[in-house]
Amino acid sequence: MDLAVGSDDGDAGTRGARGLSPVPTDMAAFEAEKPSLGSPGWGSRGRRWAGGRRALLTGAVVAAVVLGTVGSVGSPLLEGTARGAASPDGPWPGNKKVSPPPDDWPQGGTFSVFLCKDRDPFEQCRERAITAKQRRALEARLRSMPEVAEVEFESREEAYANFREANADNKVLLSAIWLEDMPESFNGRLHRWRDLASFGSAMDKVPGVSNVLTFGGFFWQGRADVVVSLCGRKGTIFACKGRGPATVRERKAVGAKLVALPESESVYFENIAHARRVFAYVWAKKSSDVPLPESYYIKLADPAGAPAIIDAVEGMAGVGSAGRADEGCYWPGIAQECSGELS
Repeated sequence: MDLAVGSDDGDAGTRGARGLSPVPTDMAAFEAEKPSLGSPGWGSRGRRWAGGRRALLTGAVVAAVVLGTVGSVGSPLLEGTARGAASPDGPWPGNKKVSPPPDDWPQGGTFSVFLCKDRDPFEQCRERAITAKQRRALEARLRSMPEVAEVEFESREEAYANFREANADNKVLLSAIWLEDMPESFNGRLHRWRDLASFGSAMDKVPGVSNVLTFGGFFWQGRADVVVSLCGRKGTIFACKGRGPATVRERKAVGAKLVALPESESVYFENIAHARRVFAYVWAKKSSDVPLPESYYIKLADPAGAPAIIDAVEGMAGVGSAGRADEGCYWPGIAQECSGELS
């Protein structure tokens, strides 16, 4: 595989996907997109402020839960390891090479089923909390479903403690969200990725359920310690200020730099086509129109060497961001700035 994948346009990586395995056939079952959040209800005029606050904060809580959840998605689900691939044309320092991603994908998936609470803004809750009888029925159903590998109940107090721990550095968010804003939930794993959509649809219809989140495993979890994303198309969150996407020359220069660094053990190049597959696998939704960037994923002999890798490529032409792969900056669909200047 030549490192100079595709052309210099914003979708440069698409043509380079020929050497990659196709999306698993199960992906075909996920053609239809569905919204993940319910529609907030504002209540009567006398409750407008409180209802508005609940609607806004419920969205913030769900977003925070998503960020906390995806950070751990996939770690117990990955099977197999990265495999070698043909090296690009031309010599590379230290006999290392930039390889395409391996072909094996994570197994299973994870879920969070959130329960209605008093005056919940989700339309299906009708501002009423789940009853004890409904909660028992839901738990019994989850534990009896053959597609569910494991399930645990999380109380409001546990959710609030976990939320505060995960957002310890965000004083503004901590001051805005209270214990009463946190929902109870059932969290667990599914045996098969193909069951994500049907499971989510079934749980959406259960009385007392406010919202359901399902995730497939993240492809790069455990395979990379650092991610270096290249400048994306203009007008997207991955665009670099004052310029267009990374050129072939810039792409090759960044790759050569990464393989030359002694901290690098394996360097993988991910084109846009593969990035969209990763997005679709995590979120179980169509990804053909998602403006994702090309990236390098680097596995280190010692993860402690990540700062050296990041420092070495920051500021290079064509680099949009560089960061540790465990900091969430690589997650497609969640716009977080790792480093570098994004427009």
